[in-house]
Amino acid sequence: MKCTLLRLTPQAAGELQQQLTKATTELREVTRFRKEFDRQLATVIGQEAIRQLNKDTRNALLLADLIKEAA
Repeated sequence: MKCTLLRLTPQAAGELQQQLTKATTELREVTRFRKEFDRQLATVIGQEAIRQLNKDTRNALLLADLIKEAA
């Protein structure tokens, strides 16, 4: 597969850079929130329950992906 070079105007490149910066900032905020949420949840329901919930969630997502692929 050959990649073609995409040429952008300075204005378009600046807009893309702003969008990237905004998305990266939002991702960091969500990641920070999730880590703290997981920490607090673990203190409430226990670490083993968190492990099981993570495992069940991964399995549910894998199943959803398989169903989507089969369709």
